[in-house]
Amino acid sequence: MLRENAMADRDDVHSEHTDYEAYDPEHLLDSILDRLGLDSDVALAEALQVSPSVVDDIRCMRRPVDPAMLIWIHELTGIDVVGLRNILGDRRGDLRPSHDESGRAKGA
Repeated sequence: MLRENAMADRDDVHSEHTDYEAYDPEHLLDSILDRLGLDSDVALAEALQVSPSVVDDIRCMRRPVDPAMLIWIHELTGIDVVGLRNILGDRRGDLRPSHDESGRAKGA
């Protein structure tokens, strides 16, 4: 089963970040590609066990880098989550799970 099913769908990634100019998922993805010696987003998607469209959506800021993805990237690279968030430019104080309309955490 692809991990993309566990990722939250959001219409507006920018609303999740108060300082979205610093939020740079492209920098994070490029850093991971470099660290792992991969040459494409398709190879990165394979390494993360997600569809290439998930990586593309993250790169183009149509989908946020959610906490689950940060954990998967940590497991793949060995970079701790705080370090990944710094590379990403995520300056929020904490991470919160996505919630559906009922207020329950998605996937719960």
